[in-house]
Amino acid sequence: MLKVKNLTRKYKNGSSFINAVDDITTNFQVGDFVFVLGQSGSGKSTLLNILCGLDTEIEGSVEIDGIDTSNFSKKEWAIYRNHYVGFVFQEYNLIEHLKVWENVALPLQFQGIGKSEAKIKAIEELDRVGLKKFAEKKPDQLSGGQAQRVAIARALVTNPKVIMADEPTGALDTELGKKIIGYLRKVSQDRIVVVVTHDEDLASEFASRTVRLADGKIIDDTGNLETHEKETKKLSFDRPKMKFSMMMKFARNNIFSRMFRSLATSSIVSIGYISIFLLTFMIMGINSSISDTIGMFLPEDQYQIYTVDNTEINPTDLFEISNMSIVENARYNVSERVTFESRFGVDVNVSLTPVPYDQALLTQDATLYGRLPQNETEILINVNTAAQIRGISQVDEDSFDYIFDLVKNSTLDLEYKNYSEFELESTENLGSYKIVGMVASTLMMDSVIYIDYEELLIMSEQIHDEVNYREIALLYLSTENEDDIEAFTVLLRDDYNIVVENFFSAITSTIENFMYNALKIFIGIAAISLVVSGILIGLVIYTSIIERIKEIGILTAIGAKQTNIVGIFLAESAMIGLLSSGIATLFALLLTRIINGLFSSFIEKPLSLLSSGLFDMTLLTPKIWVIGLVILFSVLYSMIAGLIPSLKASRLNAIKALRRE
Repeated sequence: MLKVKNLTRKYKNGSSFINAVDDITTNFQVGDFVFVLGQSGSGKSTLLNILCGLDTEIEGSVEIDGIDTSNFSKKEWAIYRNHYVGFVFQEYNLIEHLKVWENVALPLQFQGIGKSEAKIKAIEELDRVGLKKFAEKKPDQLSGGQAQRVAIARALVTNPKVIMADEPTGALDTELGKKIIGYLRKVSQDRIVVVVTHDEDLASEFASRTVRLADGKIIDDTGNLETHEKETKKLSFDRPKMKFSMMMKFARNNIFSRMFRSLATSSIVSIGYISIFLLTFMIMGINSSISDTIGMFLPEDQYQIYTVDNTEINPTDLFEISNMSIVENARYNVSERVTFESRFGVDVNVSLTPVPYDQALLTQDATLYGRLPQNETEILINVNTAAQIRGISQVDEDSFDYIFDLVKNSTLDLEYKNYSEFELESTENLGSYKIVGMVASTLMMDSVIYIDYEELLIMSEQIHDEVNYREIALLYLSTENEDDIEAFTVLLRDDYNIVVENFFSAITSTIENFMYNALKIFIGIAAISLVVSGILIGLVIYTSIIERIKEIGILTAIGAKQTNIVGIFLAESAMIGLLSSGIATLFALLLTRIINGLFSSFIEKPLSLLSSGLFDMTLLTPKIWVIGLVILFSVLYSMIAGLIPSLKASRLNAIKALRRE
């Protein structure tokens, strides 16, 4: 039952009001096939718009199955139109970018019904109107009569209680018009069907009841106004939401139908993101290269410890520290500068340092030839030392094997020479040691000899006649857990009065802070273009809304909620953001490859040759997480830019929108 009581709709006309519907009281019952007749301006369409919930600014009341709609929210009116009412338009109002079956299935998908189920029901309804074979066609491939039957199928697919038809035969010839009205009459047995028309002949032939309006009032009603209830489905407002995939389909169709504009917009927007990509890749590339270079000389897991007052570290304390579970190795930072005589009788100065406790510390950027020392009489040298032993001036990768063959298993006599004011004061013979291995890399610059740690401690005491190496010790930890390292640092400070430092972290963090501060400044400058991009996206979405006002009216009339309309245009904004960030990613990666190639050819390789391979740097380093973060930001930023026009679209007056050509 659909009942109106003292229904009035006023429109302002200058300083006065016009009653388009004037104090109407009537009801419509299941089985009624009602024709509403009257001249233009009599209030027919206004009454229809009120009954289907498109026009709610009324006085009086509308009741649906005994439910007063006076306090309906916009959401409840949308659900009412979607579930309770099927609307048949004069101009068919099919959405051109959707297939025939998709137009019919649209009200179902607004209910949250899945695509597959909605398609089955839509094709069944098309079959009832004789258009099953046209299901995959687009509306512009149909005749007027076929398009109107599709509109009827769309109105009936949700099995509504009420069919509202506004001049359904206005665009059809007489024969087709009768067929359409005949079909509506057929389906009216268990529904209320209200047809607004000015065609008296159709009314006299098909109507079970006619209501005639003039100046907004009912001047004639042939129906029996006694109410009688029939068993019908109850009205429910507990309904699911429109699926995200449906919103994306509308957005995708609009993007593809205006591909040139979409690509042009996305390309302009992508310029800002390309700048951000290149700046970020450059900062990260330079920072990573610097960190790698520092890592050649300072292991990441090497920590330096010293007392707060810079006194010596007690051997007992160091022993206790070395036995802590977090510590892999602990030793004093001891080294000496010693001398040996080359094959040409020339004194060569070289650094004497302990053999690292872990072979990986030697071979992370170098190759080991031979083996590590196994006792205090064996030593390991680097390739620069081996070359100086043999008097070789040119060292490259091709000569490593040859150089090691010249020095392996030979002995080296080491001396310590003490100079005072550039004059030799004394010479200490340190003994002869067997060369059992060599480490080689083109990046090595200094000459180094590695010797047993304990042997070096004894040697250092012999050289200086006193202990002078206990002020600093080196630790290697077995964890990278920051909390554990922090707890260990606090323990050493509180219990041993010892400070812990990681030179690698200290240096690299300083560089990283500088680089990232620079990156913030650069991105801040690039963000100016993003502001312009946001305005552009908002204008594009607004333009899209202007072009699709009638479509918005159609969607509203068949039950789309405001959130559905907002979602459709936000999805379109998101797709522009995704497209622009995709274009930016492709161009940024392409430019990265080109710039890195040019940098390698004209800068890196020449400098590397001049520095004996020490200069090893990648200018731009792409990072997957950066790409993902920028894509996510682009999508969200585009949605924010499109939010205001999307909200405006959801608040459009559906009646005015449907009249838009």
